[in-house]
Amino acid sequence: MIETVRQAKVGAPDVYRLYSDPSTWSDWGHNAKWARADGPLVEGGTVDVRANYGKGYPCRIRRLGADRALELEARPPLLTVIQTYEVDAKPDGARVRHALELSGPLSGILRLGGAPWFYQRLLDREVEKVIELAAAHSGSGAGMPTSDDAPTAP
Repeated sequence: MIETVRQAKVGAPDVYRLYSDPSTWSDWGHNAKWARADGPLVEGGTVDVRANYGKGYPCRIRRLGADRALELEARPPLLTVIQTYEVDAKPDGARVRHALELSGPLSGILRLGGAPWFYQRLLDREVEKVIELAAAHSGSGAGMPTSDDAPTAP
């Protein structure tokens, strides 16, 4: 699993608003040209996402934690991609966590080819962008990380 965790001076509801609105995913997501759902997000539902390289994928909502978490599953050829987005309210802001898990026949080749390093950089930027957008929405002008939570990649 590849993940990035940051704590920032933003409201958890402002972060979750971005997760729960697919029309914002292209503003912060590392590989979304656009995303749309036919209605409100629900567990078991699907969001259609067009990747930046032009291919579209249905992403199944595996988990939807009220005001807290969204977990998606995409199945490009020979690969399963699980993307997890979580936010927890903290006294001084929010803890934001994005994780990516790759499995399937192609995942071993991707690991050998440097995918963990590449995706780690993408997740780092993605989390920083979510924090920036959440801060802008709240009007707080905050959004600076409150700690140096180190990203992790096994």
